[in-house]
Amino acid sequence: MRIALVTSHRFPEPTWRDEDTPLVARELRARGATCDVVTWDGGERVEWAGYGAVVLQSPWSMWTRLPAFDEWLWDRELDGTRLLNPLDAIALGANKRYLSRLGTAGVPIVPSTLIEEPDPATLRAVFAASDASRPTVVAKPIASGGALGAREFTVEELSALVAYLRELGPALVQPYVTAIDAHRELGVVTLDGTISHAVTKAASLRPGDTARAFHPDPQPYPGLTAQQERVIHHAYAELRKLLVNEPLSVRLDFIIDPASPSGLLLLEVEMVAPVKFLPLFPEQCANYAEAILARARS
Repeated sequence: MRIALVTSHRFPEPTWRDEDTPLVARELRARGATCDVVTWDGGERVEWAGYGAVVLQSPWSMWTRLPAFDEWLWDRELDGTRLLNPLDAIALGANKRYLSRLGTAGVPIVPSTLIEEPDPATLRAVFAASDASRPTVVAKPIASGGALGAREFTVEELSALVAYLRELGPALVQPYVTAIDAHRELGVVTLDGTISHAVTKAASLRPGDTARAFHPDPQPYPGLTAQQERVIHHAYAELRKLLVNEPLSVRLDFIIDPASPSGLLLLEVEMVAPVKFLPLFPEQCANYAEAILARARS
């Protein structure tokens, strides 16, 4: 069985690291698979359809080259490549408009305003909903990952926010939820529709710091509560309704907010090529490799 793990020739930021792929490759090879780590954008000639599965691990340069990545995906569709995640999950995950659809379905989400054309009155309303202890908003591209392009603004910076949104095009604007500073972010990794493992992470945006940490300080989460599991299962069930195919693996990112009725607020879902923090979870890494091979054989 031949498996391709897809990465990038160069990541968008020097701090970005892919620590999952070497471990996944080792687990696949230990199970008798031929495993190649290849770039989608490196220019080498690759017979993609010759692999039993082509797994998107870290093709993260895509966020700065979306038209080229879309073309690459279309080529894989035409040549019959088995992509993991499936193409419908990749397409949905590459556009954060899914978040409002999940919110409409009753999933507790971080309040999110889609901005097509920035309007100061609309933006002032978002500021009005922010926490008094940190009355800021976060603007992020509609298509992004790893906090790439996310910027925090105060109301005094409204004109700069408007200019930035015009630069971005379609974007999401969210009030900064201060619960993340005290209670951290919860990342829940799924495998074939079930919860595999969970981590907490520190906030990526830090006051007075323009740098964007890449999944800072990940730690295994000691145990999901029954309430948290209900929220997670509800979020995944509603996400699944938006898809034709079961994803191999996604990561649902929540803010832990004990003051909210649900206790969790969905921030986003990484569906294209989620970091899975596998160095912290060797058993789950083995399970992930087994799931890849099962998909490739099916």
